[in-house]
Amino acid sequence: MSVNFLTDISGSLHRKSLITMIKNDVITFDSLPEAVGQLLQEVSYIKNHLLNQAANTIEPIHCPAENDFLTVDDVCRKLQISKGGLYNLTCSRQIPCFKRGGRLYFDAQELNEWIRSDRRKTLKELQEETSLSIRNNNNFSK
Repeated sequence: MSVNFLTDISGSLHRKSLITMIKNDVITFDSLPEAVGQLLQEVSYIKNHLLNQAANTIEPIHCPAENDFLTVDDVCRKLQISKGGLYNLTCSRQIPCFKRGGRLYFDAQELNEWIRSDRRKTLKELQEETSLSIRNNNNFSK
């Protein structure tokens, strides 16, 4: 490993102490804090560099339009479940799907309706429903 390579990577390494460490290739007890500090700087720089590269190379996720058909992978991503879990839902006919040519397809609009079908009511909605039911019962009993 060349000194120039290491200084290019970290940018802030002290060239003199780095050359000393490479020549000696032995870290003494006295130079240990300095060596650990330099290694931490290098690791931090490399980590930041990799994170920046990863952030710049992320491909946009395809979001199908409302009238598109979704694949198994699309539905797994949307519902955040495994393929096995999705296949269990399709086999038990709990989720609407189409099968054509040995492949499963899902209508995006039907899937959204299926998701909304098990909507849980808020506490306020339940209270309003209860008070309306009580009022109706009181009107019938009079």
